[in-house]
Amino acid sequence: MKPQSITFKKPFRLIQLFRNINTYGKEEKSFEDRKAKIDWKSIQSTSGIVNNEVVSLPQSILQQPNFENCDLLLMIDDNFQQQQNVVYTEEKNLCFKRNSLNKFDFLQVKLDDKIELYLKPGYFEVGDPPRSEFKLCELEKDKPISIKINGKRDFSLTGRRARTFVEQEYIFHYLGDFKECSIINDPFPITVKTTPSLVKTIDLTKSLY
Repeated sequence: MKPQSITFKKPFRLIQLFRNINTYGKEEKSFEDRKAKIDWKSIQSTSGIVNNEVVSLPQSILQQPNFENCDLLLMIDDNFQQQQNVVYTEEKNLCFKRNSLNKFDFLQVKLDDKIELYLKPGYFEVGDPPRSEFKLCELEKDKPISIKINGKRDFSLTGRRARTFVEQEYIFHYLGDFKECSIINDPFPITVKTTPSLVKTIDLTKSLY
C-alpha cells in the first residue's frame, strides 16, 4: 500500500526528542558501574524522519487525537531498551495544541509564538528531592537543549520497595515548521539517528548519597 500523503492547513512545529532514562539500585551507585549503559549510542529509530521538507511518520500517529490539527509534533527516540521503573510515556509520537495542558513525563510544553518548556516534577516521574515547578527554557530552531535530572524513590506505584535511583536526560531539537506529512504503513523503516553535538545543558541533578 502506498504511503498516505497529508497536507496540513497550517504548519506544525516538529521537535525531535532524544530520551535517556536509567533506574538503578544501590549496587550501581558508582558511576563507572553504569557508565556504559547510559552513554549515548546510535539509535535504531522508528519514530519518524524528515526528508526534503516532508515528515514521514508511522501509522500509529493516526491514533493521536487532533493529529491533523496539531500545532506541535514530538518524535521520541529512546537510548534504552528495557522498561524503566519510573513513569514516562511509551508512545513514539505526541501531538500538542495551543492552549492545552501538553504535559508528559516530568515536563510541560506551552505553545504560543514561542515554544516554552516547564518543569512539572512528580515523585513517580522524578523522585526525591522535591523540586518546584518553573520555566526551564524556550526552544529555538536548530538550537538543541538538554535537560538533566535525577532522584531517588522508596515507593513504587504498587507500594514500598527497595530504594531505587533515577537519572534522566532529555535532548530537545526543534527541527522547524512543516506542512507535508507522509504516513508509512507498518513496519516503519528503521532510521539510524545520533544525538546533536552542539547542545546547551540545563543540569538539575542533585547529590543523592
